[in-house]
Amino acid sequence: MTNSLLPYSLSPASAHPIPALADLMTRSFEGYLVPINITEAVMHTMIRRDGIDLTASRVLTKDNEPVGIAFIARRGWTSRLAAMGITMNVRKDGAGTWTMEQLIEEARGRGEKEMLLEVIEQNTAGVKLYEKVGFKKMRRLVGYKLDLTSAPAAGDSGLSKQMDIEEIDIRELARTVAYHGLKDLPWQLSGATIMQYTPPARAFKLNDAYCLISNPEGADIAIHSVLVKARSRGAGLSAVLMRGLFAKFPNKIWHVSPIYPEEMGFIFEHVGMEREPLSQWQMSRVL
Repeated sequence: MTNSLLPYSLSPASAHPIPALADLMTRSFEGYLVPINITEAVMHTMIRRDGIDLTASRVLTKDNEPVGIAFIARRGWTSRLAAMGITMNVRKDGAGTWTMEQLIEEARGRGEKEMLLEVIEQNTAGVKLYEKVGFKKMRRLVGYKLDLTSAPAAGDSGLSKQMDIEEIDIRELARTVAYHGLKDLPWQLSGATIMQYTPPARAFKLNDAYCLISNPEGADIAIHSVLVKARSRGAGLSAVLMRGLFAKFPNKIWHVSPIYPEEMGFIFEHVGMEREPLSQWQMSRVL
């Protein structure tokens, strides 16, 4: 695929080895607001968890050299730009706009009805690029952090022992999210995405409250999903469960990636988490 005005071409990511894709993605995000170092293992996890279609994803080439990458995830009639990066040497050459125009046309050709993406709000150049090609802001996505490394440790003998916190199969949590979660949850919070998590991630339940966390053996723990069934919302169950997990796994730094709708932020503020400075826009383009 070429353009008479720009010396670029696109090729399917499936034609490139995974290690090469990981290296290209790392180089394509050099100097980005958030440092990114993609290993082969991280790339495999990203492909599986996010539903990335390597045959629809693209490697951008200029003068026979890879200079950018775009990962496309697909579910039903919807596709998502899971990541797009351009190497620093061609970022101001119109490569991003040209690539997005091609991706949009390809999505239409596949019969898709909508394309989604998330972009860091503070990345003004990225936001302008996506707006230029027709994407509209849907809502702000936010993240949180709580450092409990110096907090008194209740541990298993304390608060968490007083609660009936049950560890459950991640698949059970995913099914519950799909049934009880908001119908327009961001891609990374959807039941379809949660279904792809595997140990050492762990899922827990307390009555009608559910939570998915990353490996609790690490110094930092990410909260990947929080849900309360509709019939029990408003009773503060999510806060009770999270506080129980803080006690069960003491002296950790807890993180919430900026993938949660801003209107859900109170869930984390109620347990003392502080909002992170970086946020994202969830954006959509009707095809």
